[in-house]
Amino acid sequence: MMLVPVNRHIKVIENSEGKRFPYCYSVLIDDRVQALVDSGFRSETADALRSRGVEVVLNTHFHLDHTLKNMELGDVKVWCHRLDAPAIRSARVHMAMYGFYKFGAPDLAEQFMAYYLIKDGPVDRELEDGDILMFGKTHLRVIHTPGHTPGHCVFYDETDGILIGGDINLSPSGPWYSHLCSDLDDLIKSIETCAELKPALFISAHEGLIKDNIAARFEAYRDAIDRKTDEVYKALEAPSSLDELTRKIVINKLKATNDSYYRFFERQGILKHLDRLRKNKMIAVENGVYFQR
Repeated sequence: MMLVPVNRHIKVIENSEGKRFPYCYSVLIDDRVQALVDSGFRSETADALRSRGVEVVLNTHFHLDHTLKNMELGDVKVWCHRLDAPAIRSARVHMAMYGFYKFGAPDLAEQFMAYYLIKDGPVDRELEDGDILMFGKTHLRVIHTPGHTPGHCVFYDETDGILIGGDINLSPSGPWYSHLCSDLDDLIKSIETCAELKPALFISAHEGLIKDNIAARFEAYRDAIDRKTDEVYKALEAPSSLDELTRKIVINKLKATNDSYYRFFERQGILKHLDRLRKNKMIAVENGVYFQR
């Protein structure tokens, strides 16, 4: 396990696979109380952290790539926001918040749970916006940043201006919101909330430590949502059903795949843009066919 120091007590756990599901870049708070932000890594890293005596794991949100090894860390306390706690406590709620049951894919849900070994897990503390978490010299402020999930949170070290951003991750492809529980308007507000902090350093769950051009990256990340909404709107120059749109355009970096999971999530992502366009009275739908107004 390689640790990259950010300051005296905050360290990024180097993970060559952190960019891709089901892994992420986790953060170790190496202080009087040993704490971990997210657990998207392999079992050997979990073993190393368990031997260090990690006491608390903070989950930025409930997604598998951030909670993967919660239960392999030994006798730790799991903390997350109260709105995401039910999806950590219940594998079925986890799948429901992805949208598998609402959109008629229970078999995919069962396969997904079995393949990734998603199980019911504990949550020992439900976090709220504004909570100050004290681990010794390190104090982190909880900032509720919904949109990616209802209970997504970032953690801010106000002393050194270090923002641990979870899946507000500043990836060049833009945000991920292709789940039933995601909300585009909330996500845009949350990105702007993070940008307004003007952090000196940003730790992304899928890009690692970001030191340069942080303000510009926040702007590009937020603007990616508008760009993709515009793409969906333009595609409706020819009236189309949701399935036709899913075949016609790509809003996530999932090009040229027939994988049923990716297809399922892509469909939900496009639906988020359609809902946004309808809310703004730019399009209408009749008999399942969407068209520009």
